[in-house]
Amino acid sequence: MCGIAGLIDFHRNSSEAVLRQCTDVLQHRGPDGSGTLFFETDQAQVGLGHRRLSIIDLSTAASQPMSYRHYHIVFNGEMYNYAEVRAELEKAGHRFVTHSDTEVILHAWETWGTEMIHRFIGMYAFTLYDAQQQCVYIYRDRPGVKPLYYYWHEGLFLFASELKSFHQHPGFRKQLHHPALQQYLQYGYILAPLSIFEHTKKLLPGHFLKIDIRRQTIEEQVYWNVYDAYNKPKINISEPDAVEETRKLLLSACRYRMVADVPVGVFLSGGYDSSAVTALLQTSQTEKLKTFTIGFHESDHNEAPFAKKVAEHLQTDHHDYYCTTKEAQEIIPDIPFFCDEPFGDSSIIPTTLVS
Repeated sequence: MCGIAGLIDFHRNSSEAVLRQCTDVLQHRGPDGSGTLFFETDQAQVGLGHRRLSIIDLSTAASQPMSYRHYHIVFNGEMYNYAEVRAELEKAGHRFVTHSDTEVILHAWETWGTEMIHRFIGMYAFTLYDAQQQCVYIYRDRPGVKPLYYYWHEGLFLFASELKSFHQHPGFRKQLHHPALQQYLQYGYILAPLSIFEHTKKLLPGHFLKIDIRRQTIEEQVYWNVYDAYNKPKINISEPDAVEETRKLLLSACRYRMVADVPVGVFLSGGYDSSAVTALLQTSQTEKLKTFTIGFHESDHNEAPFAKKVAEHLQTDHHDYYCTTKEAQEIIPDIPFFCDEPFGDSSIIPTTLVS
């Protein structure tokens, strides 16, 4: 993952130094590099910040923020099918200087604008600034895998991968949002679009924001809705054909997620989902897939033996680690830093360990 942050300040009380502080607090998301762009326009200050975790194109040429003509972007995530989109753009005359998916997004935007997003398969949160049109666009992926928070109050707009970025800006007002607190007490977490702070929201999955700097307006739009997918006509095929089609779709999805210039592994719990993913991936490649499991000494909660059996059957390069009570207790003080807002699910402890 990477970390993105930025601002639009209509009162011009920001600076590039503040932008760097908002960005660098996300260093744990992107230890491989950082960068900022800061613009002074007639209407506002615009800033884009990025912390990089190198996954595709490890060279410095793929560093962010990335610019192409009057388009500027900070991008967190992966566009899995960027190679296919790039090939289509190259046929149309586009020329690329990196091998990154980020550059493909910029060229795709120039060609298709907001319709670009329907061509991509991926997990992402990105902000694109069109300096000519004086508009900022912020996208979040269809299922909401990648986080995106934004703050809008008294002429200051902030966005970031994590809430802690906002605390670095002197204009951010840290006021508790009581409806969000009520949700936490009821569910153990806070549902999008609410956030624990006033004037702060999570961008909904499958949505994008358009901020018109000249008009000082913010418009939220839906580009994908899960119910539209559910309501598509059913394919009239036999059950064996349906099983084979499901296998093909799952295999395609899994292979896309193996696209990287760094090693890729699987969190293997021993349950149906992770076991199926591991089986599809391992049987389609010759190298041993790395699998990782967290175990517990309390047998009632321990799934590690099941994961180990799956790993032995599939012959993966398996690693398990047993969490002690002491280790779980030592992790608890660190959790607020990574979660940023109240989160009441104890699964965050083994998730942190296995990560």
